[in-house]
Amino acid sequence: MFKQKFLVYRAITLLGDLFILNAGFILALYFSNDFTTQNQNEFTIKIALWVTMAWIYLGYSFKLYNANRIERFEQSFNHLFQTLFIHVLVVFSLVFLLKNFELTRDIILQAYLLFIPFDLIWRLFLLFWLRNIRNTTDHYRTAVIIGSGQMASQILKILQTHKGYGYRVLGVFDDSDNSANNQEIKIDGTLNDALTFCENKNIEDIFCALPISESLKISKMLSFAEKNLIRFKIVPDFTSIHNKPFAIDYYGFVPVISPAPEPLSNFFNSLIKRFFDVSFSLIVIVFVLSWLIPLVGLIMIFESRGPLFYRQNRSGLNYKTFRIFKFRTMNVMESDEEFIQAKKNDPRITRFGKFMRKTNIDELPQFINVFIGNMSVVGPRPHPLKLNEEYRSIVSKYMIRHLVKPGVTGLAQVKGFRGETANQDIMKKRIVADVFYIENWSFLLDIKIILLTIINMVKGDKNGY
Repeated sequence: MFKQKFLVYRAITLLGDLFILNAGFILALYFSNDFTTQNQNEFTIKIALWVTMAWIYLGYSFKLYNANRIERFEQSFNHLFQTLFIHVLVVFSLVFLLKNFELTRDIILQAYLLFIPFDLIWRLFLLFWLRNIRNTTDHYRTAVIIGSGQMASQILKILQTHKGYGYRVLGVFDDSDNSANNQEIKIDGTLNDALTFCENKNIEDIFCALPISESLKISKMLSFAEKNLIRFKIVPDFTSIHNKPFAIDYYGFVPVISPAPEPLSNFFNSLIKRFFDVSFSLIVIVFVLSWLIPLVGLIMIFESRGPLFYRQNRSGLNYKTFRIFKFRTMNVMESDEEFIQAKKNDPRITRFGKFMRKTNIDELPQFINVFIGNMSVVGPRPHPLKLNEEYRSIVSKYMIRHLVKPGVTGLAQVKGFRGETANQDIMKKRIVADVFYIENWSFLLDIKIILLTIINMVKGDKNGY
């Protein structure tokens, strides 16, 4: 019954996607002046067939219809954008390869512009509907927890608090009673009691939070679970080593556990991000910088002498050095070795420079760096070389920020950690935000950061000095 409900949910999601997608193409075809094919009905059926087949194949390739309980909201939409991106490429390839496909770029663009907003609304509705179903009392899996230590306490609290995971914990079992030391967890019996309990209560999942040193007990519970068709899950304690997700690879038959790779190490994720970077930066260059650069240059002529742009070496992806572009906001031009951070009421900053810093206008030429490819729209802000050398040895995880391209804006900046880093505490908070972004990247997170940046530009950033 449990799996059947999710099969229905997947089928409903797929049918809704296909209906909206085909409706977008049909409407774009029949309302277009460029659509001149005589056998319009036959052509429409052929388009719908190709569009549908491509979407079904890509959707299941990118796990778009998994409906995984532990999948985050952002991950679900990331799968959608991966599928959509490749689907656009497939449709354009068909138009190029099959000469009898009379689809213009305008028709394709209109079709996807119709599909994207309505499909997002459809999926948001389904997500809230599914979350409501998961929170109902009759829609859960029964589980027990083996162990009574810190990890057992944590997984118990998570499963009880986040009902969306869909588990009801019916008991906690361990041979050693740690209830005196751990007031948050109550032991319901020994491991032998757990075996009888699982059989009598038809338990579906066992969460084993025993220490690795208890290998004999773990093997016993695993063997019991396999014989009784119970799902067995191990809750390892790696918090003392690394506080992030881990991945398991197999070298032959030997399992090797390693920290999970960051999302942008995935080819399709990086491809989507780069496509967005090029598109977004091109729009800014053509529609903003094309008139802003001459205007800023004209104002600078009357206010202060010096070049229009401030160019400085910064560290980027894989700690490689590149030259960053910014509008000059100071009377003084410093070298990499002489770099001094800007402070509040810094006398080096010009009057117009102060305005540009407050509104982030001085950062806009960095979209040239984005278009070139040594920066991204969103990412950790690139630090001057001198600042990197100062903090890389004293701030934990500092160098992790160089695993991705630096950004024009970033999570640390919209969280308020922008501007002068007067002490280690401020820098540590910035690095925590940067590392979180790298380890939890999603396309929706980028959009959220961009929107918050625009809001800060309108309001004026208090740390923009």
